[in-house]
Amino acid sequence: MLKYKRILFMTALTSFSAVATEANLANQPLFDWPENIVTESLDDILSSLGASQTYEKEQGLNSSIIPTAYYTPEKGLGIGALYVGLYNLSDINLSQPSSISLNSYYSENNSYGVSLKNKNFFESDKNRLFIHANIANDASYFYGLSGQSEDVTNYNSEEFSADAIWLRKVATNIYVGFGVKGAYISPSDIDTNTANNTDQLVKDNSMGGSIKIDYDSRDNVDNAFEGINIGLQFNQMYSNSQSETYEQYQAYYSQYHQFQSITGTLAWQVKGEFNSDDTPFVQLTNLGGDEKLRGYIEGRYVDNNMVFSQVEYRVPIYWRVGMVFWTGAGSVANDISGLFDETLISYGTGFRFNIKDRVNLRADIGFGDDGAEFYLNINEVF
Repeated sequence: MLKYKRILFMTALTSFSAVATEANLANQPLFDWPENIVTESLDDILSSLGASQTYEKEQGLNSSIIPTAYYTPEKGLGIGALYVGLYNLSDINLSQPSSISLNSYYSENNSYGVSLKNKNFFESDKNRLFIHANIANDASYFYGLSGQSEDVTNYNSEEFSADAIWLRKVATNIYVGFGVKGAYISPSDIDTNTANNTDQLVKDNSMGGSIKIDYDSRDNVDNAFEGINIGLQFNQMYSNSQSETYEQYQAYYSQYHQFQSITGTLAWQVKGEFNSDDTPFVQLTNLGGDEKLRGYIEGRYVDNNMVFSQVEYRVPIYWRVGMVFWTGAGSVANDISGLFDETLISYGTGFRFNIKDRVNLRADIGFGDDGAEFYLNINEVF
């Protein structure tokens, strides 16, 4: 069965490269039905909240505040509020505006948090400043390294992380940059009624710097219809709990393709994350959740090294509504040589609802080896 799944996955990857891209059909709805009184009324309501679908540069900061429902297998059902702002930092019309988003949530298992994503494009896109911060108090799960244990240890995790990176264009579509990065994690209320060795669940405070080289020809960073993004990032971190430094390496590649005569966008991503042996467990790479192989619970597959890939077909259906279909595969291991000794396969589908220029609410159902997982969130996975 595993061999058969791998064949299907590789077939999807192979078919990805054999498409033409002359016609821009990525944002053409599959069904061109006329709008009606229902959609017009909903547009009026959404516009009053700032979700008018279009970005107007002359208005300055275009703001949207949307109440949201939230769900992940880890946190359960919750409610929240989403703020999205679009703005322009250059007198010249850029291919994409700068953006800021604040996403807050409170869930039924008392998980709560706020995340900030801020992407700034300066001077005809010669300079970029990307900021990401997250503060949360979440219900979490421990299965040991690589998800080897079938016995789950529940615990609570207080987390704060922030990173900022400045990128400078040095050639066409090529950026080089430096950044700072910090992360604090404090496990608590650890369930001791399991057979798992929880000694690795210790409080850690890590700080360091980053170097990044990035090739980016995407037409939009948050929701691309076409282009390529490929790059490398190196983080040098100091761990308070370990009293020593550790290294993190990231390599990534994504491509976005439009068909010549079929609506929609085909997107493909490959990503690897690699940590040195002295990396604290709470700072290791994590495969699963709502971005890295939907269909597997976040916190189940944790280890030093991770590689995964996913292919996604995104198609607008009608009005603001679209759909996605995807498949993916990935692996975690303590040593790089052990990657793909066990391969996890994921596939699924989902709906998209456009609230602002290239900003979507998403509802996904992903299927993995252990069953189905459902997700409600914002923005495309990659």
